[in-house]
Amino acid sequence: MASPGDWGARAVGRDTSNDVRIRFRKISDERHALEIDREDGRREAVECETRSYLLHDLLHYAVETEAKLDGGFWGNLEKGRTLEQMNDRTGKSMQAESAEMGLIEGVVGPMSGAVKGLSAADVVAGFARYYAEAMESRVPDWVTEEFVLAVQKRMRELQGAWKATPFGSIMELDWPRR
Repeated sequence: MASPGDWGARAVGRDTSNDVRIRFRKISDERHALEIDREDGRREAVECETRSYLLHDLLHYAVETEAKLDGGFWGNLEKGRTLEQMNDRTGKSMQAESAEMGLIEGVVGPMSGAVKGLSAADVVAGFARYYAEAMESRVPDWVTEEFVLAVQKRMRELQGAWKATPFGSIMELDWPRR
């Protein structure tokens, strides 16, 4: 297997001593490949339509890393779950993790407003309304203005790194060890 340097990978993250490496290979403006490389040598890859998936996947990364969560999409991949298991539409393979994953997904979706330029205060107020009306529950304690600002900053970094990634090259994200 080629080393990261052979692939033109550019690391974007904080910790390079991890069990999983997340790579986004830029194929074209419309397509990218998500590649998961594990310390034990296992490797998975899937080609994705960029417009539908890239921003959402990067937002998951920003939310999960800034909130220091390990039960979301990327945390479960780090724990050894496969892309196939994560995309199991029956829900059977991820049943044990469904509560935390649901909570995280309930934060990632509305956070797209933060990426589009809403103020941190407006995002947090929107969460309060959404959780009270639609979810009939409280906003997770870790969803604060400081958290939203950190996610916005991380997303600017990630989007900038992606824009600077040439076609055929890789943007690599490090998943922090917990």
